[in-house]
Amino acid sequence: MSLTIKDVAEKAGVSVTTVSRVLNDRGYISAKTRKKVMTTMEELNYTPNEMARSFLSNKTRFIALIVPTTENPFFGELTFHIEKELAQKGYNLFICNSLNDVDNEKKYLRLLQEKRVDGVIVGSHNININEYEYFENKIVSIERELTAHIPIIQSDNYLGGKLAAQELVDKGCKRILCIRGDQHIKTPANDRATAYKDVMEENGLNYSFKEVPFQLQDQEKEALIDQIFAGEVVYDGIFAGDDIIAKMCINSAIVHGKSVPEELKVIGFDGTKIVRQLNPELSTIIQPIEKLAQKSVKILLAVLNEEKVNQVTKLSVKLLASNSTKR
Repeated sequence: MSLTIKDVAEKAGVSVTTVSRVLNDRGYISAKTRKKVMTTMEELNYTPNEMARSFLSNKTRFIALIVPTTENPFFGELTFHIEKELAQKGYNLFICNSLNDVDNEKKYLRLLQEKRVDGVIVGSHNININEYEYFENKIVSIERELTAHIPIIQSDNYLGGKLAAQELVDKGCKRILCIRGDQHIKTPANDRATAYKDVMEENGLNYSFKEVPFQLQDQEKEALIDQIFAGEVVYDGIFAGDDIIAKMCINSAIVHGKSVPEELKVIGFDGTKIVRQLNPELSTIIQPIEKLAQKSVKILLAVLNEEKVNQVTKLSVKLLASNSTKR
């Protein structure tokens, strides 16, 4: 037979209401009484019924995180740090891989509609989802513009694009290609391409773009990148949209007989821990992924508490220059 708060109350010599207040952290309870109730629960090995607690407090203590896929190193690392930060705040995490599917993303938003989660952190790249307009006070976004009112936590993408492009220019590159994602998606990451264009113009160089949408499968991305090296234009520098694309560029360049960094210099973006460990030769722009996670949790919890927050929170990035851009 399972224990109830009535059993805890009887053994602790307090009322059921007192035990409920301790469990839900509501109302005044003296430190002595709180300790007595907590000790009794430990002695009885009593585990609170989370569903019942959610009915009492109108909070589930669950947060949903919507990402395209945790298979991608950036989103995998981001998910790890968000889950860690939420756990420290007493929250649980629903990890929702949208798989770049609009219907999947809408399905996960219904968790919020059905009050099965308290709030949502969004890092997905799908577009034309009007449902976000209904939940503006319970959602924050990472690197994605959802509505005019949903707070955004982002890296300083313009600074990152500027650092990357300038690194290639400083290393003597004259024909630099920028590989970006789908420009129709409203994301702060578009500022990377803007910064690249500005740096090229400042240095009297022609700029050139190649679109490789994030949503594509790896084989499709590789095919588009292969077209770059099979084409007539010969580039001596590539600023890739992320580290995975950068590595694909290096692999394709080698297949086409180009040496890196002697004939082609490549720089990526993200700087995840796993990529830096497996590909230490890759120059990249390091995003503060752990800080992005911490800020997203902090701001979402503030939003849920109806506190005023900044519409945009921007975190700095830094350049990691390695072998792929050496002279």
